[in-house]
Amino acid sequence: MGRPLRTGDAVWAAAGLAVIVALPSLMNGFTYDDVWIVSANPAVREPSGLFRLLTATYWPATEGHGALWRPLTLAAFALQWLLGGGTPLVFHAVAVVMTGVAAGLVAALAGRLFGPVTALTGGLLFAVHPVHVEVTATVVGQAELWAAIAYLGAMLAAWQVCVSASARERAAWITAIGIAVTLGLGAKEHVVTIPMAIGLVWWRYATAVGRPLAVVAREQAAAAVVVLGVLAGYLVARAAVLGGVAGVGGVATGLDPASPWRRIAVMLPVSLRWLELLFVPWRLSADYSPQHLVPDASLSAIHGVAIFAWLGLAALLWRGRARLPAAAFGGSLFAITIAIVANVVVPLEVLLAERLLFLPSVGWAIAVGGVVALGAASSARRWLVPGVVLVVLAFGARSVARAGVWRSNETLFAQMLREAPKSYRTHWALGAQAFARGDSADGEREWRDAIRLNPAHPQPLEDLGRLYARTGRWSAAVPLLERVIQLDSTRVGSALALGTGYTRLGRLDDAVAYLERMELRHPSEAMFPALRADVHRRREEYGAAADAADAALARDSTQWQLWLLAAETAALAGRCDAAASLAEEARRRGGAEGAEAMARMLSRAANRKVSCN
Repeated sequence: MGRPLRTGDAVWAAAGLAVIVALPSLMNGFTYDDVWIVSANPAVREPSGLFRLLTATYWPATEGHGALWRPLTLAAFALQWLLGGGTPLVFHAVAVVMTGVAAGLVAALAGRLFGPVTALTGGLLFAVHPVHVEVTATVVGQAELWAAIAYLGAMLAAWQVCVSASARERAAWITAIGIAVTLGLGAKEHVVTIPMAIGLVWWRYATAVGRPLAVVAREQAAAAVVVLGVLAGYLVARAAVLGGVAGVGGVATGLDPASPWRRIAVMLPVSLRWLELLFVPWRLSADYSPQHLVPDASLSAIHGVAIFAWLGLAALLWRGRARLPAAAFGGSLFAITIAIVANVVVPLEVLLAERLLFLPSVGWAIAVGGVVALGAASSARRWLVPGVVLVVLAFGARSVARAGVWRSNETLFAQMLREAPKSYRTHWALGAQAFARGDSADGEREWRDAIRLNPAHPQPLEDLGRLYARTGRWSAAVPLLERVIQLDSTRVGSALALGTGYTRLGRLDDAVAYLERMELRHPSEAMFPALRADVHRRREEYGAAADAADAALARDSTQWQLWLLAAETAALAGRCDAAASLAEEARRRGGAEGAEAMARMLSRAANRKVSCN
């Protein structure tokens, strides 16, 4: 007779199986978001110092996703780029190892709290789940992996604080909690829910030892202070870097940032897909954007089904919390970790994505593991164990086969077309691919299809509008750019292109009025007053041009071109002393290039017979 199952056995089994299932991703390259965030990101390829790296936005500013700050993830990418010379193999190898660590930690947490059978079942299901492939097969999926590892580490450390006998041990574990939470918040903002998850650990400890939760919570006050202190520091740092706390990027089509109730109405039908993806993960998709997943806030029968399903599950878990504590714990952990990505507290840029279920699936795995553990202790063991083995094998096979979807952009876009042919993002991606291979007609057609499928999303509009702007087709560009700014006025590149478009089309009055509005909306951006100076100059309003150029220079004095603009407009306005001083500074800052530009400016001034010449 062999020795009984131990939690350590479950940890190694889950970690090893997760690594085996993730190994096919080693053949993958940089795909989709990997390109913009990693392989083409200057902050990753050529970091200009640790401070600059830690204060950079996750997405490059040029990509319009500036309200994301994940310094640990960016730093990890930069280190891997340095170590591997930019080869994707290094990134995917790190992800494979991290996948094993995450699965092992799930088994460790389940084992510490509920025993080795729950640990083994939950750990193996987590290790092979097909919904994780979008995380484990991509480079940017490391954000989810780092966050999950830190989250699980903090929960395990919180448990150890509860069971440690000496003050010294408790202090060491409290320090570990602080470190894990700090690293997790630096990996992904979803870790802000960790205080509630740690409270859930206290609940489990209280029920295990038969003590009131309030008493246990008071005993853990030091850990709570550390966690809340780290969270407060993170929010302050985030606000300093991004200029605000709540922003998380764009807002998905159909979600109303001002109405949580409308967001609940949109997300209730979507939430049923969470259950489908977790329990029956066969109908997977590389994309879930409109019109593949259609947001609809109008109440219908499906809303009633969703409300009944979630209230029913909550009631079952509550009533069975004494007999099935692992299911109650796992269900509560799922609710806590899904809260941020549910688009109710804060609207995100996506309605649904398989990667966003990575951390919430920890709670699902523990809950299912607890149910299996209860069944394994009964007569159901005869069919339950083979059933779990079959599910693990089927999930694992599905995950291995799916890893190749992210091998390259070609394989990914082809799969998106098969799985989500009505998705605007599918056609947007196919258009970008067509332009990359030089097929502009096909690219333009695909982007037009993307706009038709989702006219409320600014990205395809922006891409096509700026393409027209770059090729001088201003009559086609301006209507598209106007729609972009109506949808999202924070897109500075499109806003500047629209101002230029009004000028090129001779709509100078529209240009002035529009640029004045943009100056107020973007008080630190120098190019809006600089463009307005050019418009005033075209209208021969030289005093207004000089004032606008001075405003641009006040916002950014580092560009010699702005000094030259201020010098030229001052000369046109007859402000000769100021023009001379500004011109000298432009020449000094611009070097040889500045001297050549100065000569051209003087030639233009001579042609206009400017009195300061």
